[in-house]
Amino acid sequence: MGLDQTVKPPLPSRDRQEAVVVEELPSLLYRLELSNKAQVLAHGAGSAVRNWIRLLPGDRVEVELGEHDPTRGRIVKKIG
Repeated sequence: MGLDQTVKPPLPSRDRQEAVVVEELPSLLYRLELSNKAQVLAHGAGSAVRNWIRLLPGDRVEVELGEHDPTRGRIVKKIG
């Protein structure tokens, strides 16, 4: 008897958008403004935290928005 070779469905892709840092908040939180002028709260994630990337107001970043709460997100990388 062989192993069951079922194929798992792909994970849902998260919505990634460009944003601008508006305000730096305590506990590595940032207030970001998306291109459609909506504001979201986001925290650093992945290499942004591991490599101590410093974000200042006015910096452009790429952010993944949450599936359940589109006003929260995670900063994936700094652009430029």
